[in-house]
Order: sequence, then structure tokens, then C-alpha cells
Amino acid sequence: MDTIDRRLLDQIQRAFPIGERPYAVLGERLGLLERDVLARIENLKGLRLVRQISAIFNTGALGYHSSLVAMAVPESHVEQAAEAVSAYPGVSHNYLRPAPFNLWFTIAVPPGRELPTVVEQLARKAGGWPTLILPAVKKYKLAVVLDVLEDSESEAGAAEVPEVPLESTERFQVSEHTVKLVRCLQEDLPLVPKPFHRWARSLDMNAEDLMGVIGRWLARSWIRRFAAVLNHRRVGFGANGMVVWRCDPSRIDAAGAALAAFPEVSHCYQRPAHPQWPFNLYAMIHGRSVSECEQIAERLAEAVGLADYRILFSTREFKKIRLKLFWDET
Repeated sequence: MDTIDRRLLDQIQRAFPIGERPYAVLGERLGLLERDVLARIENLKGLRLVRQISAIFNTGALGYHSSLVAMAVPESHVEQAAEAVSAYPGVSHNYLRPAPFNLWFTIAVPPGRELPTVVEQLARKAGGWPTLILPAVKKYKLAVVLDVLEDSESEAGAAEVPEVPLESTERFQVSEHTVKLVRCLQEDLPLVPKPFHRWARSLDMNAEDLMGVIGRWLARSWIRRFAAVLNHRRVGFGANGMVVWRCDPSRIDAAGAALAAFPEVSHCYQRPAHPQWPFNLYAMIHGRSVSECEQIAERLAEAVGLADYRILFSTREFKKIRLKLFWDET
């Protein structure tokens, strides 16, 4: 990547412009022609640096129930268990992390389904291993924005970081039309000069009306962000660690807010503690190496004054996809 590529990645992963000719808008910001922006993004996708550009939905606001789940699987049964878990369409991430509970996955179940029931069914299919359901009790940060700029590029080239709302105050209205919209907006944005016009034609809508819907859904936090999702390993972040702390409940809000202020932290949650897994404060960090993640975790622990923590590195990736909402159950 050159400087322009890095600045382009920085722009599109923070907030993609919603407008008549969004790639031309990006070109104006970067001093490029529209066709050059299209060519560069096509190349970045070809190199698998960009996974896709689309709406990133607030699953809870759309009626889904989600959770992090941990399963204790004997090493000899990991493959079978991971395959069973990954087969469920609501599982978006599934990793092996060295710990007593070693298979970690995120799951979302649609309206009308009970999350504990679905997890119990998956656990049986996986082999009946001990399982912990670890939903987010409180969210402190939700923003995967990777620092892809070099030091000399940061001040002049970095895009402003939009505030990502943690919760929605309005209820999403499920209808045939809104489901059709969600199914479209969660797909990869077309690489054409007027991509929202192409989407609008497929929905039998006016393009201005579609862009208005996107704007309203962003304002209501039904869409968290409209942005690019990068392949963190391909852009240089070869390690990611889930740091877990034991924190006194009376201190957890202050600690969570402090952790959320660190740019190296992409996600931060309070989750329930269990006797067999007593950690209740979680932060996801991304680094260029394991040692860098360890150094980040040390700084975080010192900042919040919590010495009892672990870093769980993902050693295997069984599944990592963008969750597709309102999937067909048939």
C-alpha cells in the first residue's frame, strides 16, 4: 500500500459517504479522480484488505438477542465442536483461544427464538461440553477502527472518528419492506459511480429515498455505522487479544469508561462472572504482534489499576463473517 491507499482505507473504515456519487466525494478528499478511487478500492478488495463496505447493523435494536459464548472442549474434539457451532447462521465469529474454556464464539438469534435454547442445542451437537453464556451486561465501546496510517500521515490524513452509539432508543419495525431493506444494505456496496442508485433499482425505490432511509436509520442507531470492514491481519494487525479482568462491580463502570478511551481498544463490555470463569470486564485489542498486544494490555491494566487479568489470543479462526440478518430458516 502507498500513502493514498492507507488514507483511503482510513476514510472508508470510519464512515463511508452516503450520497449521489460517494466515490467522487472520497476522490475530492484525497485529490483523486472518481475512477481512480474505484480502481484502488477494487484492488484493495482483490488483495483481501477490505472485506466489504456496507451497513453495520445494531442487532439488538432489530430484535436479535446476541451473546459471547465460551465452551470447554477437549483438544481431540475441537474440530468436531467448531464445525457444529459454525454451521449455525447466527454464529459470526468462532475462535480457538488457549484457556480452560477454549472455543469462543459470538451468536445472534432472531426475534422469536430463545438464545439459551439455541446455545443448548448447539452445545449438544458439539458434543455436550460445558458452556458459558456471556452476554453484554453493559457496553462501553463498539468501534473496530484500525490505525492503518504511518506516523507521518496521521495528522494530515486521518479521518474524524464518528461517535458510535451504543444503544437505540427507538424500536425497529419489522415488515416485509424493512426486512428487504436490511437484506440489501448488509451486502457489499457495488463498485460503480452511483452505487445507491443500483441498490435502489433492485429495491424498486428512488435513490434519494433509499439514502434518506440510511440516514434516518443511522440517526436512530438501527445502523451503527455505514463503513468498510477491513481484514485486520492483511492490513498488518497480525494479533488480536481478548483481555479479561476481574473487577469489583463498584468500580467496573469507571474502569470500562477508562478502557474505552484507549484507541487500541475496539470493543469493551461488562459480562457476567461465573465461579468457573470469574472475569467480568472484557476488552478487545489489536496489535501488529503478540508482544505489542501484551504491552498494550499492561498499559490498560495499569491505567485502570486492575492486576488480575488474562490475555486470550486467538490461535485459530474457524469462522469470521459479517452476520447476515433475517436469514432464510428453510
